[in-house]
Amino acid sequence: MTPDNKNWHSDIEAPLNVGSADDLDWTDKADVVVIGLGGAGVSASLQAIENGLSVIALDRFEGGGATKASGGVIYAGGGTSTQKEADVEDTAENMFNYLKLETEGIVSDATLRDFCEQSAPTIEWLKEHKVDLRGTLWPHKTSYPAPKYFLYHSDNSLVPSYKKHAAPAARGHRGYVPIKQGAKATNLGGSIFDPLKASAEAKGLRVLSYTEVRQLVTNAVGDVIGVKALQFEKAETLENYKTLRAKANKLFAMFPPIIPGSKFFFKKAMGHLKKAEELASSRTEIFIRADKGVVLSAGGFVFNSKMMAHYAPKYTAAYPLGTDGDNGAGIRLGQSVGGAAENMNRITAWRFINPPLSFARGMIVNENGQRFINEMVYGATLGVEMTENHNGRAWMILDRKLIKQALEDVKGDKALAFQRALAKLNAYFGAKKAKSISELAAIIKVDGDNLETQLSEYNKMARGEIKDPFEKTQDDLAQLDEGSLVAIDISLSAKLFPCPTLTLGGLKVNESTGCVLDEGGEEIIGLYAAGRNAIGVASWSYVSGLSIADCVYSGRRAANSLSA
Repeated sequence: MTPDNKNWHSDIEAPLNVGSADDLDWTDKADVVVIGLGGAGVSASLQAIENGLSVIALDRFEGGGATKASGGVIYAGGGTSTQKEADVEDTAENMFNYLKLETEGIVSDATLRDFCEQSAPTIEWLKEHKVDLRGTLWPHKTSYPAPKYFLYHSDNSLVPSYKKHAAPAARGHRGYVPIKQGAKATNLGGSIFDPLKASAEAKGLRVLSYTEVRQLVTNAVGDVIGVKALQFEKAETLENYKTLRAKANKLFAMFPPIIPGSKFFFKKAMGHLKKAEELASSRTEIFIRADKGVVLSAGGFVFNSKMMAHYAPKYTAAYPLGTDGDNGAGIRLGQSVGGAAENMNRITAWRFINPPLSFARGMIVNENGQRFINEMVYGATLGVEMTENHNGRAWMILDRKLIKQALEDVKGDKALAFQRALAKLNAYFGAKKAKSISELAAIIKVDGDNLETQLSEYNKMARGEIKDPFEKTQDDLAQLDEGSLVAIDISLSAKLFPCPTLTLGGLKVNESTGCVLDEGGEEIIGLYAAGRNAIGVASWSYVSGLSIADCVYSGRRAANSLSA
């Protein structure tokens, strides 16, 4: 894929080739230039500076990216100090055995093992830089714990089919935030990002925010030696630009798609963004030289609707998760100089139904009325299976007693505000009720005979008469009353039950160094990729915190390679 391809769908330009670095009038220079200051970028910057290199980081916006916008979870194990504080037993080998199931060979065993062996030391590195990680443990299955818990099972490790291969261990490490602030599960990633950025800046990191990289600069032999970026020249223009973006983001946050009338506010927000982009058209060009190399760490492409439609059309109906900086620019920069991109159709879809736990005790069926998964699995496992193999369509089958218990499950501080809101919204307004199986099947338009057979078998499992082929435990099964059935739409496009998605594909890299590889497997000298710009541990499937963990791991790997 090159910039002249009709499916490029990016503002990234073909590289600027110069005979040598001396042939260009550079605006500034550093040993390392980092493009995108999120979790991967800040980790690369800090590690490079600790290794004695000078670093300039450029970010299209204020910095932080999807990492800062996230729930602030980093996946770590192998016996971290936080796990030990909570009396959680784990080893690097046990973590490796578990992640082998999730990653399915997306990286080599050697790389995955190194990731696991470096996990506990990585937590210590974060703590050395004032990242506050605490061992208050939530031991049960949940998509995200209540605000006072900071260590939890953010994966499938408690599911029986996974327990066969690795002992369960809580590996979701939440960055500490006060309980009141932690009542939401978004915009908490500053608990991890902010201390790392502060430490890097204290050690000499120079950050150029609101500076958008559009082009790589190469020399006569094709080595990457710098970047061209666009920067606001007038402070007043920049402030107006930031004000317009702030207004738009406030409307997006206040009126998400599930709120009635949100389309009006969406259009208004997009109007603000359009005006902001008009201001951005007056930016001037700057050239930053990288004496040792450039690190691409600019996030995925879930906010680029045209790229999504090209690479992953199955997921276009879902809710994009991240920030509008996730527009694919970093990946396209790598491709512009011949970098090979892989797995671009691989997306994670977060169909979380627990909490409330009672939702997961019901059964999930596809559009044919057939059950296809253990309802207790991690939400991304459910979402991807539903989308990839069942046309993105599924219904959660409950009864009125489970609905009643579900509302009890999310009362008070038992769940986060958004979890409580989604449960109530779907229980009160999204639930399709029926007095018989055939009536319910007709309402939700699934095969009635299949649904009747499935429900009969499910109730036998709940009574202990037969075993569940998906290995759901007896405690997690609930007998459903055929006279008070309820169905809730959990499809990818469900209007009252948004399904967040993010992209996992990226540039192929040398797994030992992070150097970007071309289509022939040769290194592109001077160019590295990290985080969601690169194929890594989180590029096949997803569990909470694995992307941030991969960002830190791959960012530091690139920095250490540049320092060698």
